[in-house]
Amino acid sequence: MTNYAEEMLAALRLGQVEKAKTAFVSSLKEDDDDMVFSLAEDLYAMGFVDESKTAYKHLLEKYPDEDQLKSALAEMAIEEDNMEEAQDYLAQIRPESEAYLQALMVKADLYQQEGLKESAELSLNKAREIAPNEPIVAFALGEFYFSTGEYNKAIALYRGLLLQGQRHIAQVDLAARIGTAYAAVGNVDNAIAYLEQIKAVDMTIDTKFQLAFLYQEQDNVDQAIEIYEDILDQDPHYTSVYPLLGQAQEKKQEQKQALQTYQAGLSYDQTNPLLFRLAAGLAFRLQEDELAKEYYEKSLALDDMDITTILAFADFYLALHDMDAVIALINQAKEKDLVDPKFNWDLGRAYHAKEDDVKAKEFFENAKVDYADDVSFLTDLADFYHEIGAVKEEKATLQKVVELNPDNFDLAERLADLEV
Repeated sequence: MTNYAEEMLAALRLGQVEKAKTAFVSSLKEDDDDMVFSLAEDLYAMGFVDESKTAYKHLLEKYPDEDQLKSALAEMAIEEDNMEEAQDYLAQIRPESEAYLQALMVKADLYQQEGLKESAELSLNKAREIAPNEPIVAFALGEFYFSTGEYNKAIALYRGLLLQGQRHIAQVDLAARIGTAYAAVGNVDNAIAYLEQIKAVDMTIDTKFQLAFLYQEQDNVDQAIEIYEDILDQDPHYTSVYPLLGQAQEKKQEQKQALQTYQAGLSYDQTNPLLFRLAAGLAFRLQEDELAKEYYEKSLALDDMDITTILAFADFYLALHDMDAVIALINQAKEKDLVDPKFNWDLGRAYHAKEDDVKAKEFFENAKVDYADDVSFLTDLADFYHEIGAVKEEKATLQKVVELNPDNFDLAERLADLEV
């Protein structure tokens, strides 16, 4: 007897679409119901959702009381964003049904997609009451908590599954999940401990990236660099690596190598303002001023609302004593309604360098509101007051600096001279 279901699956694997369609029609007519049910499951797993749905509906016409079919069809309806159809199928499954457990989990998925988190959690907890020792139910609840940011609850469920001898469920490595969850709550040591349990050959590229990032957080720069380089050997288009690898190399004082890393990243991704900004800052520190300016400009061309880049570019112009450029850059930012307290400080420095001390004083004193306890700013302010001959203001500012930093003997001596 011909097994049309197997014939269809074989044709699909060979890319013989027309033959598969013919075999599918024959399967629904000639194969026994168990074969058609298995075919529906296989088609769904292979991504042929429409054909799978057709097979399930064919069976449901013959077995209208078969709740397992309704649960499967509800799951497909959710994937197709047909929530009303999904609800209709699920509503038909009663608590006494053998399919009720699966229906609760499908219902939780439906609720979660509709933003009804409390209802989703309630459905999953009800499922756990029915089957307290069923790993897939505990996993589903853990995944729910993981997705909603309740990481400690997720960790407890995942660890419970590990203690039961479960390591992989639904192609998810529980050690990786636990490590990620610990990282999310800031427990870096535990996060690393779990991620290190995964063999290198079993690690996904995303897990490698997370482990490297955590090593970098702990200043284990060499280990981080080793993994970052391994990721790029595996996939040089994984552009999230380049900024972090470059910063790790800078930490090791490998400045030229770091700049090459940023530039390599830019060769794959010209749309990353962070990479341009990091490359600009490093180019400036390496005294490649024109290159630094080019990178800052490209960064702002991608995101002209990025205050971090604007401030870094302003510092660049201040270091080059191009005060007109500083003033123009910050005024352009203010025209876009961007606000940052350092704008006042930088404008104060710029106007003072241009000998426009009326404007300089206005901006310096505006900045004082936000930098009242900042020793660097107060030192700049004291120098400004000294240069314009405002002795009383200079003295008061130096008193504040010495109060904040009594070990600054130079400024303490300068204050003492003023008091004499």
